[in-house]
Amino acid sequence: MNTTTLTDSQRQQLRAQLEQRKEQLLQELDAIQRDTLGVAEAAGRGDAEPAGSSRDQANSMAAGMVRDAEAARDHAELVAVRAALERIAAGSYGECTDCGQSVGVPRLLAQPAAARCIACQSKAEAQGHR
Repeated sequence: MNTTTLTDSQRQQLRAQLEQRKEQLLQELDAIQRDTLGVAEAAGRGDAEPAGSSRDQANSMAAGMVRDAEAARDHAELVAVRAALERIAAGSYGECTDCGQSVGVPRLLAQPAAARCIACQSKAEAQGHR
């Protein structure tokens, strides 16, 4: 039951935003992958910088952990964006994937990839799901 009152113009605008965000996320993930492969290739060739101080090693490890966390976050967002684009194509965009009620136009305008209404999203977060 689609009770969302998005206009065709708003739907087109949100689709364009989602497509743009998808491309941006793909570029970011590609850059992270190239960086990771470059580090691995350098280490495999023995080109890696010699081990520095404990502080340098810790900083390097922390940077790798941040890069991995950013990649995981970007991947999760990419999955959500692709799912939203699929809902647009299927004609169910704007319907809560849990209860079927309207996600709400203001929520979609603020978060175009939103799949749940605020009530269902709150429940999901309380249960530890995103």
